[in-house]
Amino acid sequence: MERGLITQALHAICLQEGKDVKDVQQYLLMKYRIEVEELVLKKRLEKLMNEGKAVA
Repeated sequence: MERGLITQALHAICLQEGKDVKDVQQYLLMKYRIEVEELVLKKRLEKLMNEGKAVA
């Protein structure tokens, strides 16, 4: 299944580039005009990291 925009942004910016959730928040707002709260992004990042551990 294809990943959504938010998940792709979290993966690329936080996990690959090692940047903060605030950078993802700003990227989504600037590029796609999507407003996402920081807490929501943190929860989704945590879930994404846990899925990676389960696969590995």
